[in-house]
Amino acid sequence: MKKTVTVLALALCLTFPTVNALNSELVSTTVEIVEEKTSVSPLCEAAAKGDIETVKQLINNGVSVNQKSNGMLPIHYAARFNRVEVIKVLITSGSEIHATCDKGLTALRHAEKTNAKEAAEFLKRFKK
Repeated sequence: MKKTVTVLALALCLTFPTVNALNSELVSTTVEIVEEKTSVSPLCEAAAKGDIETVKQLINNGVSVNQKSNGMLPIHYAARFNRVEVIKVLITSGSEIHATCDKGLTALRHAEKTNAKEAAEFLKRFKK
């Protein structure tokens, strides 16, 4: 019995360095950081938040109402977040009502998908 325990202990001791050597080969010392940038333009951010004053100020300073940010126009953001007053400002400033985002959705479709009822009802007035 004593021999068996000694042999098992010896075998166990010999396997640990092997396991540790294998683990060190599996572990990488380099770290790769992947950062996805999804920043939104100030006009699109203001449209999403419903900040009418900032929207007006940006438009007065020459920011285009038809400039996409992350594949969507400001009117798409306003429609998604049910910002009817912002939609009105964007339309009067020349926003393309029927323009599609990079996924092929119009402002009306964005409003419908997000259950933004007031925005959807307002945009239906302009349906082709």
